[in-house]
Amino acid sequence: MSTGEHDQESPVSTAEEAQAEGESRKLGLDVLITDVGPCKKHLKVTIARSDIDRQFDESFGNMKREAAVPGFRPGRAPRQLVEKRFRKQVAEQVKSSLLMTSLEQLDEEYKLNLISEPHLDLAAIELPDEGPMLFEMDVEVRPEFPLPAYKALSVKRPVKTIADADVDAQTKTFLERYAQVVPKLEGGAEIGDFVTADIRFHRDGQELNEAKEVQFRLQPELRFQDGSVPNVGQALLGVRPGETREATARIGSGSADPSLRGQAVQVTFQVNDLKQLRLPEVNAGFLASIGFETQDQLRQALREMLERRLAAQQRQAIRKEVLDQLLAETPFDLPTDLVARQERSTIRRMALELRQGGLSDNEIRAREAEIRANAHESTLRGLKEFFLLSKIAEAEDITIEDADIDIEIESIAARSDESPRRVRARIEKEGLGETLASQVLERKALDRILQYVKFEEVPLVEQQAVETLDQTATTMTASDEVESPAAGSEARGG
Repeated sequence: MSTGEHDQESPVSTAEEAQAEGESRKLGLDVLITDVGPCKKHLKVTIARSDIDRQFDESFGNMKREAAVPGFRPGRAPRQLVEKRFRKQVAEQVKSSLLMTSLEQLDEEYKLNLISEPHLDLAAIELPDEGPMLFEMDVEVRPEFPLPAYKALSVKRPVKTIADADVDAQTKTFLERYAQVVPKLEGGAEIGDFVTADIRFHRDGQELNEAKEVQFRLQPELRFQDGSVPNVGQALLGVRPGETREATARIGSGSADPSLRGQAVQVTFQVNDLKQLRLPEVNAGFLASIGFETQDQLRQALREMLERRLAAQQRQAIRKEVLDQLLAETPFDLPTDLVARQERSTIRRMALELRQGGLSDNEIRAREAEIRANAHESTLRGLKEFFLLSKIAEAEDITIEDADIDIEIESIAARSDESPRRVRARIEKEGLGETLASQVLERKALDRILQYVKFEEVPLVEQQAVETLDQTATTMTASDEVESPAAGSEARGG
């Protein structure tokens, strides 16, 4: 009996050993890796014929046990007949299996640190009847650069004391939410007035675009979707209905017209109408309607808001200077295809950051227009910051836990006056989960860097107010743009 039990267990044991051997067996790969551009490598991979034959043998063996061949019970058809009948089907399975195993083995053995899916044309790869199998592909890899000296930085920290005059100005801004827009019957345009004008963009006598009856609030700077008029407040100061003024616009790098990127163009404003704001009377009834008992309570709330904004401005300025120094110390290139792809998601990522900062709708629109007009530079900078901070996070053994994401979502909810559940749902719907995780990792890395930084206090430089239009300086759209070689290469690779 004991011999019989042993005879029954032996096949099972042998099968398990064979399976374990198959799982640990490596393919016989011959790999040639060459650099073909910034953070880009070309791989030429050859799979030995013995591995192809072994995979065929295993696949036909599995299929024979289940193959339905006319005239035979399932699993009883001769091996030769199964191979003849199902050769083409099995060949596709063998090719897919070999490719998947090869990619996993390449990742494990060569530590390529891919940052995107390989550009691999499956249909073009042939599985030969004889000899080895060959395939080639381009891959984008993480940039390689030395760890910067992030523990020896000296950084300027902007400081400011919130004065009564600042609270006065913020109170006026707050009251404008409840103001009436009324015709301005006397005097010319001042900062804060509403201007209605026909706007014409032109260059060297050639008209680029025109917009009729555009209303905007006069601020020191005017932005449109592909550029800005930096001194519009000065150019239109004192203008009256019926008058025409000229100004200079600067076109951003995100313009759909490549010939205008970074160029100056002329803007003509034909002013048709002026309006101004009439602020509400701040009495007991008005204060009660907005949730305050006294004007002092309102002013205290606004002072606290200014202090929070100051803290955010300080952090933003410190972050920029830290990263300016680290990037200057550690220059590296990025794949052009990666930058082009990421430009499409830059606005969404930055919009999330703006929401987190609790900015007003007008401030968000102004920043989005700036980002859109300079999408390439913003994307390039953002990617370099990400790789740099990720390397420092790795050196400092910084990781992201689920609790970090939960805390971040609760923080966003508190600043935006929403429920954490609603914030989480919006992030998932917009596909911003990875973006949020990257932001948390970058911030944790920056917090660690700031533990080593030496600070020098300097006066805060205030940012001027900005107005934003939906118009563009040119009628050309993104679809009209002539395809660049880089864009064409990406389309072929993808």
